[in-house]
Amino acid sequence: MNKISDFIVISFLIILISCQSPDEKKARALIRKSIQAHGGQETWDGIESFSFVKESWLYNKAGEEEGHTLQQLIFRMKPYFEARIDWEKDSIDHRLIFDGLKMNYRMGENQILNEGFLQAKKKEVDAAFYVLNKPFSLLYEHLHIKYQGITFLAEGQEVETVQVIDGDPEDQNVDIWWYYFHPNTLVLLAYKVKTSDHYSLIYNREFDDRTGILFPAMRESFRVDSLGRHLYLSAFYEYREFFME
Repeated sequence: MNKISDFIVISFLIILISCQSPDEKKARALIRKSIQAHGGQETWDGIESFSFVKESWLYNKAGEEEGHTLQQLIFRMKPYFEARIDWEKDSIDHRLIFDGLKMNYRMGENQILNEGFLQAKKKEVDAAFYVLNKPFSLLYEHLHIKYQGITFLAEGQEVETVQVIDGDPEDQNVDIWWYYFHPNTLVLLAYKVKTSDHYSLIYNREFDDRTGILFPAMRESFRVDSLGRHLYLSAFYEYREFFME
């Protein structure tokens, strides 16, 4: 029975690989090398939880600071995904918890129960984790992946480019992502996203590898045009005090 199961799995993988276009095969091969450069899939899969401090500054078109937050984040990956974010704003403690099933949000002594508000906060949790799990999550089979060759960032950096669409490529409302890798080290240098109303280009300026995983330590986010040309700096992020179990 085990031999039959193994045969079915192997046959499925052969069929799956044979259905991939040359651009998809090349993109997946590049991503696998990038994963190795960021610490390796085995190291990532072995993480039970990790925590870090995130400091964020948001800016408007005029370059004026619109917001600043200092947060402590914890992500637990086993036995299932959980998250917790703590911060203080206007001398009030805020705590956001996803327990694997539902969101909980406390502002001081008050628990927020509005479902629409909690759904928006869940998107914040997902976005915070999204930044940290790249490039490890880019090999999911449901993603539409295409290698787009050597391109250049707005600052002149030569990069290898992979386009990723998580959803129906024909849906005009689906976000489109471009990931930019160093042509030699395959480290993820930046990524661009097209949403329904704008483009953003995010640079990984510095990294922290003290846990064995190459985590981003400093990032800058620019609002850009469709060609990736900078319009203005929209956010600056620092990540520190990484701890992994």
